[in-house]
Amino acid sequence: MTVAALLTELHHSDYIIKTILRAMTVQQQARVGAELERAGIAGEGMTRHHERAAVIAAATAVPATVPTSASPAPHLLDIEAQAVDVLTQAEHADVLLQAVFDKLDQMERSTPAAVAINCFATCAARAVALMREAAENIIGSLKDGGAA
Repeated sequence: MTVAALLTELHHSDYIIKTILRAMTVQQQARVGAELERAGIAGEGMTRHHERAAVIAAATAVPATVPTSASPAPHLLDIEAQAVDVLTQAEHADVLLQAVFDKLDQMERSTPAAVAINCFATCAARAVALMREAAENIIGSLKDGGAA
């Protein structure tokens, strides 16, 4: 996994953690905090948001301090990072689409709304599959010699 993909995952994880914490009650937060403290993962402040923010800031600053001439083909690295990000987003879309299809299975399929939702979800699933295939082809081409 590339640095760009890891940074994207860290951004997503940070957002997910913040969203979950907003949805939790104070009692739930206290229980989770106590469990994390017992495991030695977090002491003061269970969310570790300062640590995540520092890592995100440091990782974001690195490309600005690294000279681009150090890499023989920086644009190819950017293309690879974007392709990896597309694969990551495709995985997320698969999860969301599966949730839609699961809900559709529970609905009366003959209603106009269910038919429309099924059509849109099926088209989205096909688009995600095409995105994934294109991203995998790009990554494969780059690994096979940097075809652009």
